[in-house]
Formats: sequence, C-alpha cells, structure tokens
Amino acid sequence: MKKQWSMIGAIVLLLIAVLFSWMNSQNATVNFGFSKVTMPLVVILVIALLLGALIAVLLSTTAYLRQKREIKNLQKELAANKAMRRQPEAVAESVSTEDKKEDSSEQNEE
Repeated sequence: MKKQWSMIGAIVLLLIAVLFSWMNSQNATVNFGFSKVTMPLVVILVIALLLGALIAVLLSTTAYLRQKREIKNLQKELAANKAMRRQPEAVAESVSTEDKKEDSSEQNEE
C-alpha cells in the first residue's frame, strides 16, 4: 500500500511539473554581465533549482564530514580517558594487595 501512495505522489508531482513547464514556456534572457543567454523560462528555473540543490548538498556534505571527524576524535579521547581511569584502579589494587601483605607480616611479627 505504501508503494502505491508513493507512485500516486510521484504522478501528482510529475503532473505539477508538466503544468509548470507548460505555463512557463516563454523565452527569457539572462544577463551574466559578460554574456546574455536566451532560453525558455522553465529551463532557467530548473537550472537554478539544480544549482541550488548542488550547493546545499556540498555544504551539508562538508558539515557531515566535519562532524564525523569530530566524533572520531572524541571517541579516541574517550578511549584514552577510559584507559587512564582503568590504570589507577590497577595501581590501587596492587597497592591494596601490598598493604594487606604488610599488615599480615606485621601481625606475624607481633
């Protein structure tokens, strides 16, 4: 059922795109300063839409890669912190074992 609704949505969007292009079929001139281009308005709008989408994808990709790198660095830092936290526990265990040995040797001497 979900695929059917997706297909209906796609058909509706296609019909809207066809109507949009039919309504905007007149020629338009774009002046770039160094050149003038005349083409149908719908083509200009589609090109502008695609350029905007490309810019959005590039900006979101750089942000995603930056976040991914930061997560990797934070995971390394967390692992180092966990290792440092475990190390004093091991030292504390060996110290407490030595204290127990000293206590037992003192009791034996008395």
